[in-house]
Amino acid sequence: MGSPLSPILADIVMDDLETHCLSLLGFAVPVYYRYVDDIFAIVPRANVDEINLIFNSYHPRLKFTHEIESDSCINFLNTNVIRSNGKILTNWYRKAMCSDRYINFYSSHPFKYKLNTIFNLVDHAILLSDDQFHGKNIDVVKQILLNNCFPTHIVNRYICKRLNFLKHRSSSILGDGEIDTDKPSYIALPFVEGLSDNVGRLLKNMGLTVVYNIPKKLNSLIKRGKDSLPISNRTEVVYKINCKNCSASYIGQTKRHLSTRVKEHCNNIKMHESNLSVISKHKLKFDHDFDWSAPDILHNEKHVRKREIAEMFFIKKFDNTINSQKDTENLNNIYDKLIKVV
Repeated sequence: MGSPLSPILADIVMDDLETHCLSLLGFAVPVYYRYVDDIFAIVPRANVDEINLIFNSYHPRLKFTHEIESDSCINFLNTNVIRSNGKILTNWYRKAMCSDRYINFYSSHPFKYKLNTIFNLVDHAILLSDDQFHGKNIDVVKQILLNNCFPTHIVNRYICKRLNFLKHRSSSILGDGEIDTDKPSYIALPFVEGLSDNVGRLLKNMGLTVVYNIPKKLNSLIKRGKDSLPISNRTEVVYKINCKNCSASYIGQTKRHLSTRVKEHCNNIKMHESNLSVISKHKLKFDHDFDWSAPDILHNEKHVRKREIAEMFFIKKFDNTINSQKDTENLNNIYDKLIKVV
């Protein structure tokens, strides 16, 4: 889940699954449609259990459930499929728990976004349904928009405009049968109410299509609910440990919990002389101790190589560090003067 490959892999598995399982059925399936893992099929009612059993036998970790039509109707994705007088009809389907909450007309968003809300709802109401349901569906669209504070004149005007577009959408094909392939040039601008629309009109006259982005999003206004981690539990950091008795300090980096790394520094003094760290040597030579309980976090970085560069940067930036020379050998001395003034 979450990987860009997930839809592709899911489709490969489902393609193999349906090819294998449909070949095992003792009858032909006259109608079979699939969208990712949602399947719509018309099969004899007596064979429903058989097809469910065969599909579930493909792999022990895959379990399919099925739903049978009720009153000659069944829901599939955003449509309600209706069996009527030997024909299949469809109607726009909305779940019972649908909140009908869309962008509010008075929100600080480009007018294009609000128009797209109208057009999107009209497209669902018309393109997913048979002609006999269009009138009722448009009434539902109007009510949804009014509940989201869209003015009546805006609703009526742009619903009519979209209906007219859908009615004549085939006219977008040129007279000679060729499709106009000229692609407009786009430019992205941050949306500032009262300013961006005027700038957009000027750019439109220059042949540019403006796409707006919203710089102030909800997550920048609402604080995160998680409590901040204690310093000792932080990971992927560059840290500094200070000597209690002089101005010396040690700078390091770790991907583990900082408390784990500090404990290793503290216990290093118990090791053989040949394996002593620079911290332990400083303690023995001057009879000093380090402030193990209050290390300073200088930088956070998940990427290992970037974290190592940050470690070398801070070693050179601070005076009186006791790190060995090899800790900074991969950072060229040409940067030394620049580091000191940053």
